[in-house]
Amino acid sequence: MPRKEHVTKELADNPWEDLVISILSVNRYSIERTYRSIDGLRKEGLFDPRRLMNWDESEIGERLRSAGYDRGPFMTSLFALRLSNLGALIESKDVDICTNVISGRDTRAIEELLLPVNGIGPSVIANFYMLREIGR
Repeated sequence: MPRKEHVTKELADNPWEDLVISILSVNRYSIERTYRSIDGLRKEGLFDPRRLMNWDESEIGERLRSAGYDRGPFMTSLFALRLSNLGALIESKDVDICTNVISGRDTRAIEELLLPVNGIGPSVIANFYMLREIGR
């Protein structure tokens, strides 16, 4: 399992980072491969829920490419849409409520919050649980 290398404890336990990495690490794209872009993803602010809820799909796509996460026009746009959908969830439910749920270990609450988001399915949830070290 990939672990966060050379980061502060605060960054190492960032549920938003784990969730975004999980979303980006599907469709035959490994978590390890996504981690190659982690510094760029951090620099571009893609792990900040407040930014995700304020950026549109186009802005997110530009930032993914700038971060070094470029899977071609179609796939990068698809993942920008998925992150935009996550941003809409954050805005509708409140960032603090969402943070509390994804920071916890209640799999039922996590799934009830995240599975309705278009682009978050069982593979994303499995990745997220692995990164958060949550057993099912």
